[in-house]
Order: sequence, then C-alpha cells, then structure tokens
Amino acid sequence: MHIVIAGAGEVGYSLAFTLATSHDVYVIEKDISRFEELSKLDVKAILGNAANTRILQEAKVDEADIFLAVTGNDEVNLLSGIAAKNLGAKRVIVRVENPEYVDKPIVKDHPMGYDVIICPQLALANEAARLIGIPGAIEIITFSGGKVEMVEIQISKNSFAVGRRIKDLNLPPNVVITSIYRGGEIVIPRGDTNIDIGDRVAIVGKPEDIERVKGIFGPPLVKKVTIFGGGTIGSYIARILEKSRLNVKLIDSRKERCENLFSIFKRTKVVCGDATNIEFLIEEEVGDSDIVVATTESDERNLLISLLSKSLGAKMAIAKVEKQEYVKLFETVGVDIALNPRKVTYMEVMKLLRRMRIETLAEIEGTAVVEVIVKNERLAGKFLKDVDFPKDAIIGAIVRDNECLIPRGETKLMLDDRLLIFTTWSGIEEIEKIFE
Repeated sequence: MHIVIAGAGEVGYSLAFTLATSHDVYVIEKDISRFEELSKLDVKAILGNAANTRILQEAKVDEADIFLAVTGNDEVNLLSGIAAKNLGAKRVIVRVENPEYVDKPIVKDHPMGYDVIICPQLALANEAARLIGIPGAIEIITFSGGKVEMVEIQISKNSFAVGRRIKDLNLPPNVVITSIYRGGEIVIPRGDTNIDIGDRVAIVGKPEDIERVKGIFGPPLVKKVTIFGGGTIGSYIARILEKSRLNVKLIDSRKERCENLFSIFKRTKVVCGDATNIEFLIEEEVGDSDIVVATTESDERNLLISLLSKSLGAKMAIAKVEKQEYVKLFETVGVDIALNPRKVTYMEVMKLLRRMRIETLAEIEGTAVVEVIVKNERLAGKFLKDVDFPKDAIIGAIVRDNECLIPRGETKLMLDDRLLIFTTWSGIEEIEKIFE
C-alpha cells in the first residue's frame, strides 16, 4: 500500500514508524530537524510544504492509497487534503486541532471531500465524559454499531468484586468478562477465577447491561465532578455533562475565559481561580469530588492539579497528557487515567488501513482488539476449536443477534456472527486472511 504522510511530528513519526514495516511510505516535512530524524526510518522523506502541489507530486500522491495530513497546522492539513484528493489519492484523513472546523470528534465523508476529519481535542473530551459515566472505567469501546460495548475497569480496593469468583458475581446473562490484565499479563477468565485489587477487567455487553454492572466492579456512582481548564477540552466535557444530573464545577484561572463560560453554562458552576493553590482547592471543596479532570494546556500543571486534588480526598483523577511518553509516568505516580489526544488520531488511521472485514480496531494494554464478521460459508458451521486462529489470539466474545455469547471450543460459528478477538498487532493480518 502506498501511503503519504504530511507532517513528521509526534503523530506523523509514530505512524511512519508503524506503517513502514509493511507499506511503501512517503513522509513530507518542512522542519529540517524533523526531516533528518526520518533517516532512522525505512521511509522516503521529502523536505517541503505539504500544501505545495509540486511536493505532493514528488511524493506520488496520485498513486496514494491513503493520504494522512497530520502537521501541526490545521490550514495546511485542510489544504493539502483537498489537493491530495484532487490529485488522485484514494482516501484522505485530516487532523484539525481547532474545533471550529468540525462540530464533533470524528467526521466521516465530509462534503469537502475528506474521508475522515479527526479533532483529537474533542475526541479526548468525549472519551473523558464517557469514562466519567462509568466509574472506574479506563477505556470504553463501542462495537456493532453501538449495540455492544466493551469496558475496561480497574478494580479498586472498595470494589464489590474483590476476592470473589466470577461465577459468584451474578452477572447478567449477556455480560461477558473477556479478559483480565494482571501484572502485565492476560489472564483467561474462568468461572473459578478470582478478581483481585488492581486487575483490569474487560467486560462486553449491551450498553444497558453494562450500566447494570457498574456497582459490581467500580466504586460508588459519581455525583460530583470538578473540571480544571475551561479551554476546548474542559468546556466540551462540561457541555456533555450538562445533560446529566451530576454536580459539575468548571475551574479556570483566566478571567476573560471565565466570563465567557458564565454565559454558556446554566447548570455547571464556573469558578475563576488558581488550581495549584491548595487553599483555593480547599475552599472550593475539591477534595469532595468523586472525579477531577485536569485539562489545562500544561502537562506538568495537570499532573500537579491531579495529585493535589487526590491528596485532599478526590476519589479519582483523569488528566490530559499531550506528551505520549508521560502517560505511563502519570499513571505510575497516582493519576488514575491519563488521556493522550494523539492516540485518537493514530487509532482512527489504523482502523481505516484495515480491510472491510475488520469492523473495529482498538487497543487495550498494548493488545489489539478487532471485531470480525463471519461472512464466509466455509467458516459457518465450524466449531471454534477447529478454526486455525493465531496462537496469540483470544476470542473474547461472540455477538449473535445482539446477544453476547461466552466463546467455548464447542461453540459453532454461524453466518453474521461478530467475534471480538484480542491479538497482537502482527496477528491482525492472519485474522484478516481467515475471514476473507
């Protein structure tokens, strides 16, 4: 596959690094230092402006199966995307930071001709709001057109599930525990498997059934949320939560921004103050928060706010992290969930690169999660144990007629079954071949 990437920043470089092993990749970058870094990769590097048609032609964009515009300049991304499409690129993905260009996190089949426009800031805000909706959730992934969800929940010491066997949890019939991440390894759940503190449990079921198991795995329901930072991400989270019955407080240090926020929100309480001032935090009773969300422009500030809030008694902290390398650090020192907006772009690109049989692609703890549909009649009627899956692949669940089934070796596949499969990134190619 011929792929052209515009921009060799954090997103562009990581995409090039991943894709270069199995695709013909061209990368356009105008910054000389970033351009020189590309020499470490097996890509064709072109020095220049991606919005220049001559540069695009040099990258053979007319032959491109996919063009990715991920520079740090929205206008360059939008312009180069239009040019690439007009020159013959089959698929075009554009990243924009400014939400004025889009009204939701991901827009597909844009009228301007883009196949996908991604706004990482709004996507991150949407993810944070969803996590707030399920206390203890680390990640929420939607499958089967929204009919089925997979939620990864970290088990805290106060969880009802601690020390209990899975078969004793009285889960709804169509809720399946697909895997448990414990000590860096995947544990295949059985009925006699005990749930331990710190386990990361992946659960699959209908959204309404997932709602029913909140109290089993997570801490008490969320009532009070404090958001720090009234910029794009913080205000978007507040807008989503305004529709709920939560007690939401939005804190920002800029007076002009606060005045604007006052005019926007009706139920959300807007407070102007310094979130790193511990006396201010005490005065605003931040320690009583069920969840605090730090979304300021500074990673270091978000870390400090999160740790100060938890030290005062806040039960859970979610922080925005711009630098991918900081994510593990944040979660190691006490931040419960660190969200990186660039990961959204990466995952959407990887989904588009997969064939149509791969309905959904996600990542949990470094493991790829794919959803495949049984369309081949030679697979229909086969027992799972007779299908030659990659050795590292785990069948997490089978969705049949909108019901979740626990997969067993004796389970017989049927046409239109949807399988949720946990595998390595390299194993995806083998799975694609099986379901072709």
